[in-house]
Formats: sequence, C-alpha cells, structure tokens
Amino acid sequence: MSPAGLVLLLDAPVDALRGPRTAGHVWHVSVRNHAGDRTLSDAEWAGVAAAMVHTAGIAEDGDVQACRWVAVRHAGDHIHIAATLACQDGRHSRVRGDIPNMHTAARVFEARWGLTPMSPLDRTARRPAAGEAEKAARRGLAETAREVLQRTVRTAAALAQGDADFLDRLRDAGLRVRERHGDDGTLVGYAVALPGDRADRGSRPVWFSGSTLAYDLSLPRIRERFTSHVAPADWVLAEYRIREASALLGRAGSS
Repeated sequence: MSPAGLVLLLDAPVDALRGPRTAGHVWHVSVRNHAGDRTLSDAEWAGVAAAMVHTAGIAEDGDVQACRWVAVRHAGDHIHIAATLACQDGRHSRVRGDIPNMHTAARVFEARWGLTPMSPLDRTARRPAAGEAEKAARRGLAETAREVLQRTVRTAAALAQGDADFLDRLRDAGLRVRERHGDDGTLVGYAVALPGDRADRGSRPVWFSGSTLAYDLSLPRIRERFTSHVAPADWVLAEYRIREASALLGRAGSS
C-alpha cells in the first residue's frame, strides 16, 4: 500500500460522520526519547503508541469503534502518531486533555525503563473559560474559538515544512495571523484569531498566541517538527511496513 492509500484508509470514517464535518480532522503528535536514552525496540514503541492513543481518548483499549490511527517510526529515538478524529461508527471523537494525559502516561514508561524524565508540562495553555463556552453557545457553535484554533493550528504545524509554509497554511485555513518579529527582523512568535470572533462590542479580534493555545503550539515547539531526519532508506522501510500492515488488515477482513 502506498502512503496515499494509507491516508485513504485512515480517512474513511470521516466520510461516515453524522452531522457536519469539522474543518480539521487530523490529530498528530510526536513522541521522542532523550538523546542519551537507549534505543527502544519496535515492540516497546508499539506499547508506547497504544498507551498514548488510549490515554488521549483517540482509541481506548477494547473500543472497536474508536478512531483509526497509525504510528510511524523512521528514526531510532521517536515515533509519529497520526489519527483521524472520526469514530468507526460515525460519531465525532471527543478529545479533551490529551496532552496532560499523555505526559502522565510518559512518566510511567520513564520509570519502568529508566529513561530520562521529560521536562515539566507547560501549564500556560488554558482550557476554554466559561465565558468562551457561553459565547460559543450564543453563536450556535459546537466548539469555542479556542478549540477550533487549537485544532487548525495543530494541523498546519503537522504539515508545514518551515516558518513561511506554516504561516501560509494558517492563512489558507481562513485564520487571521499576526506575526511577531525581533529587532533583527526574525520571526519570534505568532498569534491567530478566528474570523468573526471579536471582543469589546465587536471593535477588535480576539487573538491567541501559540503558547496560550497549547504547550506544543508555541513557535519553538512547532519548529522542532521542521527538522527532517528522513533518509531515502527510511522511506523504503516505511513503505515495507505499510505494505505489511495492509496485508494484515486484508487478512483480518477476510477472516
């Protein structure tokens, strides 16, 4: 199976969603070991991936109607996990508190395998306040502006190849974008606003900096995703593993 075929397989439940489709349906996270840690085996990484999607609410243990997801390992020290936020039975997925919950799960593996503890969770990201939820309800919206922005920015960050590409993707997704530059002209931060979300009786947009949306959406964190460690041999290995997965799914479907 080609990567494009895998994407179609993962996205299939999105077409069966009951109700309106959300603008962004891709959930992505990278799980990385410290440079000084030992190299985990494929089986160990598989256990980590399953624990992460369980605690994040993506695919809880035993839930046959959960979201479809895939974990890709193209380097020794980390994996990428991607999922589509649509359940097998057509329900919308409800992912809440995924990052803090995954940090808690990571602590278990760190203690079990003697790995380097990760840095403390950045608590600057806030959940929608009561006023934000009330505002969304008055406008007849299922989600707050903060939640829409979090999902849209995370999707752009997962696909972007650099600063300019990231900002372009935000604008292409329909967001208002404000850049913050240092004295030397380099980009040091950004903020986004949802069109139509305004404050002070409609006189100004409501801006959210990346770091206040979520700990992993600050500009320094997003830039960590831009560094590619994928060599040609990695793509060959990834294609081989995708074909193996496709064969397993085929046998499961015919049994």
